Amino acid sequence: MDPAAIPILAVLGPKDREEILGYARQRSYAPGDILVREGDAALNFYIVLAGHVHIETAGAGPVGTRGPGEFFGESGLLGDHGRTATVIADDDVTCLLLAAWEFRSLLDEHPKMAVPMLHEMIERSHPAPSDD
Repeated sequence: MDPAAIPILAVLGPKDREEILGYARQRSYAPGDILVREGDAALNFYIVLAGHVHIETAGAGPVGTRGPGEFFGESGLLGDHGRTATVIADDDVTCLLLAAWEFRSLLDEHPKMAVPMLHEMIERSHPAPSDD
């Protein structure tokens, strides 16, 4: 996936995107793999490059999905608390991971990244009404 097509990175110039990608590591997961587990320490921020994951909580069951270009893991890092949900690979998934301290540092250095992140977080907390 072209980094310029990832909304959270698209707000940055090519040089800044390359800097951030230099701090990230890529990791692949098989279908059914658990990427993060509810209650565990929040250690990384994830950007999905390929594949799809679903998100579930112990109390509510399935609460969302993420696909290419989307992110997860920000809540635990911004709030400095444990994971609020479990994230499971639906198919072969490839993610970019930013360690917690790198993520926080990069937000300080590149506050423009926070704008699309906040828009996404607001959208997630106010889902569109269904047509059912």
